[in-house]
Amino acid sequence: MKNLVSTFFLIFLASCSQAEKATIPQEKMVDILYDLTVSSSARNTARMKDTVQYTVSYQELLKKHGVDSATFVKSQEIYRKDPDTYAVIYDSVQKRIQKKLDEVRATEPEKEKEKLKPVINVKDLKALSRNKQ
Repeated sequence: MKNLVSTFFLIFLASCSQAEKATIPQEKMVDILYDLTVSSSARNTARMKDTVQYTVSYQELLKKHGVDSATFVKSQEIYRKDPDTYAVIYDSVQKRIQKKLDEVRATEPEKEKEKLKPVINVKDLKALSRNKQ
């Protein structure tokens, strides 16, 4: 009987000492948090009058990744308990956002050049000014 009680006690202690493991892998968590961050930013800019108002709900994003909200919250809590892992996840999200931002900024000057093209070229302008004199 003592052996049986001590065996259950040891099994209980072993199960308590094991750290919980998140059901969502780190890379997938990075993908989800990236999408949620972009969606949140879109909501904030959608309030501006000159923007297209296209936002996606958080539930739709989680559904896109095949995760329900309870699983997401539980995994996030587990990652929060390990600050080093949590920092790696958010650093990855931040790097991905910065990379996308750099890509967008790299294409903007080309668009600006197109907008700033003169309607009338210089030769036509000189010809118009000569005709007025």
